Amino acid sequence: MEAAASHLAATIFNSSLPSDHAAPWSSGVASADASTVSATKSSVASLRDQLVGLNRLGFAAHRSQSSRGLVMRFAFRSSAGGLFIACLAMISIAGCGGGKEPPASGAPAAAVSGPPATPTVEQLRAATVSGVFEQPVTLVDGRYEGPPYEAGGASRPALTLWEPTVHFGDVDGAAGSEAVVLLSSTTGGSGEMVHAAVFGVRDGALANLGTAPVGDRTKVQSVWLERGKIIMDVVEAGPNDAACCPTQVARKTFGVEGGVLKQQSSEVRGVLAISMLAANEWTLVEIDGQPLPAGVEPPLVHFERDALRGFSGCNRFNATVKETKPGEIEITPAAGTRKACPPPAMELEDRFLAELAKVRGYTFLAGQLALTWQDGDRFGKLLLSK
Repeated sequence: MEAAASHLAATIFNSSLPSDHAAPWSSGVASADASTVSATKSSVASLRDQLVGLNRLGFAAHRSQSSRGLVMRFAFRSSAGGLFIACLAMISIAGCGGGKEPPASGAPAAAVSGPPATPTVEQLRAATVSGVFEQPVTLVDGRYEGPPYEAGGASRPALTLWEPTVHFGDVDGAAGSEAVVLLSSTTGGSGEMVHAAVFGVRDGALANLGTAPVGDRTKVQSVWLERGKIIMDVVEAGPNDAACCPTQVARKTFGVEGGVLKQQSSEVRGVLAISMLAANEWTLVEIDGQPLPAGVEPPLVHFERDALRGFSGCNRFNATVKETKPGEIEITPAAGTRKACPPPAMELEDRFLAELAKVRGYTFLAGQLALTWQDGDRFGKLLLSK
């Protein structure tokens, strides 16, 4: 009887290991291949036959004594191949997975369903843009400059991303959000063509879903998305305007039709007027092309009919403003409080108020307000955002 028990324990132990004794059974049943599962089933069938034979020999009658030795041996063997016991139970009940081969380790996980990611500004700054020049071009830090048209010449194609105009939302009706941007292109002359473009992430990469022209030297006051449409208020050249100096105000609507970005409507809404500035408070972001010093509070400007008031960097101020013709204004020297502030703030305030008193015109650049000033042969601009 002891010999039969030892034989049974050996059978269990041997059947719990693959033929090369190297499979890491502690890592789970999933590491077994189809041949191992098949061999295990054969061992279980053999084990069942042996148990039946032992029962016929009266093994059950000596359970209290002999089975202890068997259990001890069996437990000892199970410490090396214990996971086989779990597989043995599953085989007896459900055939250890019904004979299906487990997925190979390292197999790629199933793709997660859901809308594509929204493009990032960093991706847009390195986007490839079609529909502007004859061939697609790729931006580097938001700008592309091509080779000169003639060897040694200064004229060359250029394309610039207008980052302040970037908006996100659904434009093409597909799942996820797209990015809507404005860009300006030049070819070396005085013209500057403005373009609207839509970008989306498709198959994990940024794709230019459409590009459409907005206009030559068109000034964009504001851009927004509404019910899948791109809407912008612009200042464009009217019937009596020179190309350099547009004054006609229009509202344009763009949308995707049949996979193509198109202008769908353009409605003339009037003439450029200073009253258009009154709806917003404007924050200074650049002075003569340079960003503001770090750590200072930016000046603020608010237009009210024939008055101007705001914050100059340290003090509150007010002034009067007169529009001499569309796009041209005169601002009187400002009066304000006399609080003292640290040098960086005071220096910014003095420069801002001095240039504000020299402002002679206003226009829009990439959705921002540009107040242009001139003093003899010197000139510059104050750039403000909403």
